[in-house]
Amino acid sequence: MNEALDRRVAALTGLALAGAVAWWWLGSTRIALDRASDAGRVAADALQALWLVRGMALAVLGVRSGALRGWRSGMEAQWLLVVPAWPVVVLVWSASTVPLPLAAGVELLLMAASVVLPLMGQGLRRALRRAEPAEVIATAIGLAMACSAWLTRDLWVLTLR
Repeated sequence: MNEALDRRVAALTGLALAGAVAWWWLGSTRIALDRASDAGRVAADALQALWLVRGMALAVLGVRSGALRGWRSGMEAQWLLVVPAWPVVVLVWSASTVPLPLAAGVELLLMAASVVLPLMGQGLRRALRRAEPAEVIATAIGLAMACSAWLTRDLWVLTLR
């Protein structure tokens, strides 16, 4: 895949993730309002889902893109994965009870991860001096990080409750 296609795929992935969570949030909010339950809780869950899926996607794709294309190109592609969801994040946050510093902090952490993960991939590529094993190892590292985010989500989700 060339660099332009990588960026398009990252941007479309970011839009698809944001769209899927927005769709789920709107449907869940409608159900919550019909049942006279807490729509703010649904919004907080949607915000958590946005953070989780984008973080997992960054983990899987960030190290790999850095290993294949270098730090700068990988970072730009990862920003295109994170940034398209910001309008949805703002809407969902405004409907939730999540404090602004927490929401802004998590978004900053996602941006920091989009800088650091491609840097790790570039370092891996330089250490191995070949693209093929660097790509395989970077993908394995990214999958391990995504799995660990999924498995430990109950620990860091407690900050939203």
